[in-house]
Amino acid sequence: MPDQPQVKYPFEFDGRWVLRYHVPYTVQHEGLPHRIVATVFAQPSVHGRIQVSCEGRPPVEHDGLTAGDTVEITGDMWRVAEVDYRTRVVLERAADAVEEETSVQAGE
Repeated sequence: MPDQPQVKYPFEFDGRWVLRYHVPYTVQHEGLPHRIVATVFAQPSVHGRIQVSCEGRPPVEHDGLTAGDTVEITGDMWRVAEVDYRTRVVLERAADAVEEETSVQAGE
């Protein structure tokens, strides 16, 4: 039986990754486990925060996230597609968003 391929983002589906509010996700990157947690706030307006932590390294926080923002998580770029209060932050592969924008501009 061949080895199973390693999937970096096991929760990603069709280029989208739904980070549930306060649910920790673990991603392997450069041989180390990274913990990703999303939080969503209502004040002053609805926005998200994604915290990426790895043992022995300072945590990285992306705060004030709203739809359209881009973030780097373990070496990959993601675009924030949605932020739903106390529910989730939805990410899309940033490369896909750039390709879509390029194809739209080409057709103008």
